[in-house]
Amino acid sequence: MKFSELAWAALLYYYKSSGDKKYVKLFRDTAFVSTLRQAPWDVSHEEFEAKVIFGFISSVGLRLPAVRGERNLLSQVVELYPCVSSLQGALLNDCDLSNEDFLKNVRQIYDSLYSIHGFWITGISKIAHVLNEHLFVPLNLSTASYFGLLGETEDFIKWLGLVQQSAREVTEDFYTLGLPGSPEEFLSQKLGYTNYGCQKSLARFIDEYYWLTTSENLPVPPKWLPPLL
Repeated sequence: MKFSELAWAALLYYYKSSGDKKYVKLFRDTAFVSTLRQAPWDVSHEEFEAKVIFGFISSVGLRLPAVRGERNLLSQVVELYPCVSSLQGALLNDCDLSNEDFLKNVRQIYDSLYSIHGFWITGISKIAHVLNEHLFVPLNLSTASYFGLLGETEDFIKWLGLVQQSAREVTEDFYTLGLPGSPEEFLSQKLGYTNYGCQKSLARFIDEYYWLTTSENLPVPPKWLPPLL
């Protein structure tokens, strides 16, 4: 994957997707996201539902199960704190997907989220992304079908491997071009996300690329470009 392709996808997604503003709204709330990752027991059900369930995950029209009760999504996040905490420094670009200690935590997160009835591929991958947006990559049904992924834990790990390869290709191409910063910093600044207090991760930008090309079937870069004035 070339950096120019990722940049075009980021621009197209910026204008096309209604979920973009909801993503920015959640991730610019750094105090809430940090608390959810570092002290999830301090997050109330009401705030979690409003910001994560209804504000972000269900923005794609998912019909999620009830989140209250003895076994709900927030209680799962609290139980997963040791795994989430151990992975906070992990980056998609350079994590070792062959390391069994690393994969043990990844599997436990996916297994736990998968155990919630009705919480399907998109929901599982999106909440994992909220827990670490630099490692876990959202996955929608169309993209999963395109790559032959069924949505089980090992399929999510295969997905991480596929996207990791894209992330490394983009990063290498970015530095070859001699551009400043990193791909995610560069795109976040150029598209104005930084001004809104949100720097998107490389994992998110690549998710947008695959959503556009496999779900929306848009060519990247587009076949038609406006003439230069």
